[in-house]
Amino acid sequence: MRNRIFIVSALFLLAGCLGSQPSGSDQASDEIEQPRFFIADRLGGECTLDEQGNGRSQTRANQALANLYNNSDLYISDLRRSTSLTVNHDAFSENWSPILFNSYAAAGANDQALARTIIDGLRRLSDGQRYLNEPELITRAQARNFPGCYSQGPDTPCPSHTPRFVARMYTNLLISAAVLNSYLTEEDRAAIMPWLDQGYKKFVLPELNADQEGIYDFANNGMARLAYAALTNDMGLARRELNERRRDFLRRIEPSGYIRDNSYRGVRALWYHTYGLDPALSYALVAREWGVNYFSDPSLGPRLIAAVEKTELGIRDHAAFRSVGNRGDSFSNDPSDAREFVHQLALNLYLIAANEFGIRLPASPRHQQLVRYERYSKTSGLSARCYYSGQ
Repeated sequence: MRNRIFIVSALFLLAGCLGSQPSGSDQASDEIEQPRFFIADRLGGECTLDEQGNGRSQTRANQALANLYNNSDLYISDLRRSTSLTVNHDAFSENWSPILFNSYAAAGANDQALARTIIDGLRRLSDGQRYLNEPELITRAQARNFPGCYSQGPDTPCPSHTPRFVARMYTNLLISAAVLNSYLTEEDRAAIMPWLDQGYKKFVLPELNADQEGIYDFANNGMARLAYAALTNDMGLARRELNERRRDFLRRIEPSGYIRDNSYRGVRALWYHTYGLDPALSYALVAREWGVNYFSDPSLGPRLIAAVEKTELGIRDHAAFRSVGNRGDSFSNDPSDAREFVHQLALNLYLIAANEFGIRLPASPRHQQLVRYERYSKTSGLSARCYYSGQ
C-alpha cells in the first residue's frame, strides 16, 4: 500500500496551531488519491472467489448483463407492484452481484477477456438506453405524486421503491466500471459514460440528495458518487463526497451506537441496524484507501465501534437491544414480520468488526442459514475478503 498522510493527523496538527479548530473537522485532506482499482491499489486472490467459493465466470457475467438488457420492462413492472413492506426486486437485483463480483475478479486476476465481456455488456445497455425510458419507470420526483409509503400501513403501495432500486442498479454498474477503469478504452468511455451520466443524474443524485433517515444501500449511495468521481477523475467531487459521508454518518450513528431510523424499526430493528452498518463499515474501508481514515477519526471512530457493540448486544440479547423502542413510522410490531437476526446481506460486517476493532461477533443462526444463499454483496459494493487479501 502506498504511503499517505491520513486526515486525522493533519486535523490534530491544525487544531494545535489554531486552538479553535475542533477535532474531527469536516474537511478532508488534500492528500486524497484515487486507488487503481477503486477500493484499493492492489486486489488479492480472494477477489477471484465469491462468498460461496465460486470462481469468476464470463458466462455468468454475460448472462446477468443480458438479463438486464432483455428484461428491463418486466423488472420495472415488478417494482411498481411493490408494497411498503415488501419489494418485488429479487429477479432484478440478482443480476447485480455476478456483474460486480466478476468486475473485481477480472481486475484481481488481470483477466482481460472477462473485463471486456463486462465492458461490452455495459456498452450494449448504453446503446439500448435501458433503465431511462421504460413505460412504467418513474423518477423520485414523480413518485411523490402518489400516496406515501406506509400511509395506510405496511401493505400500502410504495412507488418510491422503483426509482430507489433503479438507482441501486446504477450504483452497482458505476462501481463495476470504476473497478475496471484501467481497462476502459477512450472508445469505451465515449460509449458508456453518457448513459451512466444520465442514470447517475436522473436516479442516483435524487437519492443522494434526499434526507435519508438512516443508513441504507451503498452508504446512502455515497459509493455511487465516489465511483462517479473515479470515472470522471473529479477529485473535487471525491473530496466533497468523503466530507459529506463523514458528516452523514455522524448524523445517523448516535454516540450510543444505535443508527437513526434503522435501529428503531420494530420487529426488524436488528435486521435493519446491520443492513445499514455493513455498507457504512465497507465505505470506511474505501475511504481509508482514498486517504481519509474514518476508523481513527476522533468523532466518528467511537460511534462505529459502538454500532458494532450494539450489534453484539442484539445478537446476544435481542430484548435488550430493542429496549430503546421505535421511532418514526417505518416500522412494524407484527410478530409475523419479525427479523431478529443479522441481515443476510451483511456479508462484510463480521470480518470488518474482527479486523478493525478486534470484536468477534457471536453467530446469528438465521443469518448463517440465509447468508449461504448470497454470492456477493448487493448493498455494500465490495467484498471485505477481497479487500483484506490485497493488503
